Amino acid sequence: MSDQTPFVMWTATMIATRDGISQQAVSKMIKRLMETAEIPVERDARGRVAKVSLAHYDHLRDRYVNSEKSPVDRPKVPENPAALTASVSSSRDEAERQAAWLKVGRERIRHQEEIGQLARVDMLTDALAVCGREIQAIVARLPNRSDDIALAVSKEGAHGVRVLLRQIAAELNQGVSDKLAEVANGAPLHDPLIETDAEALS
Repeated sequence: MSDQTPFVMWTATMIATRDGISQQAVSKMIKRLMETAEIPVERDARGRVAKVSLAHYDHLRDRYVNSEKSPVDRPKVPENPAALTASVSSSRDEAERQAAWLKVGRERIRHQEEIGQLARVDMLTDALAVCGREIQAIVARLPNRSDDIALAVSKEGAHGVRVLLRQIAAELNQGVSDKLAEVANGAPLHDPLIETDAEALS
């Protein structure tokens, strides 16, 4: 599977026409998905999202959106991705080419997810923040050892301080390791679905 395989890029209008929902709902969904994952997009001259990878849109929506709250059926893979808009060539060769690209794109996404190359951006950001706070809390305990450091200076001078600091560093490192392992063990195996409201999909 070549990484050079082009993505099938669709506008929000094209997706809305296919799914039978409003363009505003699709635009809102694209924005929400872009906040949680990396999605290939094409932007216009003003930097606005003009087109989005259809394979990523369908995959991420199916993967992360709570379908039980969606009043519409999940979108089906179109037999002819080029047939819904006049802006895409209506030739049979172009239609077949885009259908093949779409299939390859979805398989690539599924493969990346299986081998752990895809991660929820919002969940990853939250996890890093939690880890950062835990590490800061452990490092902040260092001043509590000031009496021990002063005692080492008075007894053995610089050598005593070096020995003690190595011991303290080892204790801090072990504390960080234990805390991060505790955070990891307490994390859910799967990311929660993205909650959606009826307005976004109607």
